[in-house]
Amino acid sequence: MTTTTPQERPLPRSYFPEEKKLGMSQNAIYLCESGAADTAGDEEASWAWLALAEHTEQAKSTLKRMCGDEFLKSKGFQI
Repeated sequence: MTTTTPQERPLPRSYFPEEKKLGMSQNAIYLCESGAADTAGDEEASWAWLALAEHTEQAKSTLKRMCGDEFLKSKGFQI
């Protein structure tokens, strides 16, 4: 069985305007895309963008505590 990293998967639908991405880090773009997808009501894209972002250990711990490992794995998080 082969596994793919989040970066090897096709990108989710984009909701964040290209012109606003100029000068932003890749991680910041992923987080903004997640928020924009959430605002647009696309929960799947929101989680997919969030799974692509790098998170601090504290953020990872909070996500695990609030959502659970299995849920996060199902959304594409590498935990």
